[in-house]
Amino acid sequence: MATNAWDKFLLLLWKNWIIQSRHIIQTIFEILLPILFTSILLLMRGLVDPVYYPDTKYYVGEKINTLERVQWHDVNPPVDWAIAYSPTNPVLNQLISDSISNLDTEIPIRIDSNETALDLQRHLITNNIFVGVEFPSEWSTITELPKNFSFTLRFPYELRTNDEGPFVEFYNWFTDLMFPALQVAGPRNRERNDGGLPPGYFREGFIPVQAAISKAYTQTMTGVGNEEIPEIFLQRFPYPPYMSDPLLLGLEAFIPLIIVISFLYTSINIVKYITVEKEKQLKEAMKIMGLSNWLHWTAWFIKCLIFFLVTISLMTVILKLEFKAGKEISVFTYSDWSVLWVYLLVYSVASICFCFAMSVFFSKANTASMISGILWFLSYTPFAITAQSYDNMSGGTKWGLCVFSNSAVSIGFQLAMRHEGTGEGLQWSNLFKPVTQDDTFTVGNTMVMLIIDAVIYLAIALYVEKIKPGEYGIAEPWYFLFTKSFWCKGSSVRSDHIDDDTFRISELKLHNMEPDPLDKEAGIQIKNLRKVYSNKKVAVKGLRLNMYEDQITVLLGHNGAGKTTTMSMLTGMIPPTSGTATINDKDIRTDIDGVRDSLGLCPQHNILFDELTVKEHITFFSRLKGLRKQEVTAEVNKYVELIELKDKMNAQSKTLSGGMKRKLSVAISLCGGSKVVLCDEPTSGMDPSARRALWDLLMKEKQGRTILLTTHFMDEADVLGDRIAIMAEGDLKCVGSPFFLKKRFGVGYRLVVVKGDRCDPENLTNLLRKYIPDIHVETDIGSELSYVLNDKYSSVFRSIFADIEENTESLKITSYGVSLTTLEEVFLKVGSDSNAIDSEENGNGLISSDRSDNSSLDNLNGFDQFRSRDNCKLTINGQSP
Repeated sequence: MATNAWDKFLLLLWKNWIIQSRHIIQTIFEILLPILFTSILLLMRGLVDPVYYPDTKYYVGEKINTLERVQWHDVNPPVDWAIAYSPTNPVLNQLISDSISNLDTEIPIRIDSNETALDLQRHLITNNIFVGVEFPSEWSTITELPKNFSFTLRFPYELRTNDEGPFVEFYNWFTDLMFPALQVAGPRNRERNDGGLPPGYFREGFIPVQAAISKAYTQTMTGVGNEEIPEIFLQRFPYPPYMSDPLLLGLEAFIPLIIVISFLYTSINIVKYITVEKEKQLKEAMKIMGLSNWLHWTAWFIKCLIFFLVTISLMTVILKLEFKAGKEISVFTYSDWSVLWVYLLVYSVASICFCFAMSVFFSKANTASMISGILWFLSYTPFAITAQSYDNMSGGTKWGLCVFSNSAVSIGFQLAMRHEGTGEGLQWSNLFKPVTQDDTFTVGNTMVMLIIDAVIYLAIALYVEKIKPGEYGIAEPWYFLFTKSFWCKGSSVRSDHIDDDTFRISELKLHNMEPDPLDKEAGIQIKNLRKVYSNKKVAVKGLRLNMYEDQITVLLGHNGAGKTTTMSMLTGMIPPTSGTATINDKDIRTDIDGVRDSLGLCPQHNILFDELTVKEHITFFSRLKGLRKQEVTAEVNKYVELIELKDKMNAQSKTLSGGMKRKLSVAISLCGGSKVVLCDEPTSGMDPSARRALWDLLMKEKQGRTILLTTHFMDEADVLGDRIAIMAEGDLKCVGSPFFLKKRFGVGYRLVVVKGDRCDPENLTNLLRKYIPDIHVETDIGSELSYVLNDKYSSVFRSIFADIEENTESLKITSYGVSLTTLEEVFLKVGSDSNAIDSEENGNGLISSDRSDNSSLDNLNGFDQFRSRDNCKLTINGQSP
């Protein structure tokens, strides 16, 4: 019974949780580091207490025309007490003179006239003049003041009366803002009756000069005397009791960095864990054995999210932890804890998706984790660079910065801290409301951008994974989204038709194919399977091959022969260009999920999770293949016995030796009732004794299964292969039992004789020539002689052996043996010249096509033939045959 998606999802969560729990120190750090960093804010909160002002603050009124507050500080060159104006005109000159009289000051102020506005600007720049007054240029010829009166006051960009502190921002007028960039509870510049700096309209003399000119104009136009116009005062409104928090300004810049650093270590580990599975082929192996890609990502997402939920919950507690200081205060005293928690949750989602996007660009875990850590900080850099100029940025620039999730969350917490400064805090009601009228950007905007960032990062991850799957995946073209095959699944696979010429050649080669067994069910049926890559390279040329239950089929071929492509098509990793294959009666084109439900895989490299034990590996892959939970224990016990790892059942795979890991990998491919098993060099890296133990396991487990195996060991293919298929240049050259192939492509038998003292090889050669006239010594090395016995003389072999036995002493030989041509020789002859088989069709084959000597062996396959050679006593050591 196949495992449903929900069970697979829970299985993946179980696997991810075990891996996490095996890194206990790392897990503790992932939880504690965010708490420790956030606790720095708590420490700052404890060290800096807010100041409570219990009394209402009242302010004294200031005369609006006084220059008493205009006192320069560290101005170089000194201010020239003059009022410069333009254009030059007697009427305007008199107006300026009357205005100076209206100013409440004992400082003598002179008048500088300028012909044009440009002259005025040059004069103001060259000389540090108190103020410039620019009237419309057309007033240069007026004889009386017009009724529509307007003028412009020119002051330097920098404030010249700053005594508020060393901050650079106090030297700016900030004429573009209606409110301070950082709003704090309480009155602005509490101790200043005039409001202090910035912007300094009163202190710099702007308001007094404006009032003096306006008063002079009124006097001129109405004829009213100075004493008849009431004196005007400027007085601030009273301010009720409040609490002032000097920490807010520092926290606005510091909190974003703390949040970004808090998530750094966990994010690096997420990238590392995910990339490890790709580096070790684990993801591809799980996919081949029935795991959907969306389940893989979903399980990782949920696991990471659960972990982040713990972290952000603890961080929220710390941010809202209260102190006693006249009243309850915390880092975020006024903000709603639920808003902070949800905001951190959205940031967590964006961070997870960021990690997903980082993981797909790398195939090595260490490289991925290092680069992702650097990129994590780089995504914070745009905010860090522009933080000081935030209030001068356009709305579009702010939206653009939020494309980087760490910059988005930094802006969000900066604005949240400004909400704290208003005494209201961040609430659900003001989530999408600006802090001030000067800034239309909101915390809600950054939250929306974090969600958009998450979608963008996830899309990048899924897209790049398709076009750059890593060392072991199959890459799609970069434009795959625009291909018909992507939207119409299966459209790239044409019909099963194969052209007549190819089919005719296949028919002519049938004499190199041993007839299929009639008493076996075909577990794999390959029908005209063909693969042509985008560069027109033909990797597989209309392959037709059956593989049967209860048998091990060995696929041999040189590099580039098409073996890997064939196996990739069988596992559904790449689609065929034409043709198809059925695995347990399920078509790889239309029911690949059904195919994978019964598929087991043992790649060339071990597909093992370092943190999982032997028992957990077998449990995981058995459940992944659909084995019921109550049957898992029996399955585990069965295979730990078969692979002789019972005493290592609870040992993590990283502690196993290389041979043990290969055994476990083979057990993984077999467990869970896999009906079809693909083994790619299953015994690579194993010592001879371990290899033979694994051979026994495969021989025992082949019942009820169809096993396809590739290997570079010819003795392994000879022992295990019930049928051996040899490919070259994408084409099947021959298939059959080892004995069939040796008879078909070999040169006959090989006689090996061990010489004794004073043995004369010529005497033995003369004896053999009585039966085989053209025989000669093939090799004479050390104490061994070898001869090639052509199989056309097989009828006299018994007589030859009898004659040798009778003359053993006279020939001075100690022993002798005879064997068929080795499988390695067959493979080299077939693979080295892919045209050799074709040439036989013209009568120039490797050997004669006469098969009369095979008649008695036609019903023997694989290991049965191997045993038959032993039972016939073709290897003789001084005994009678």
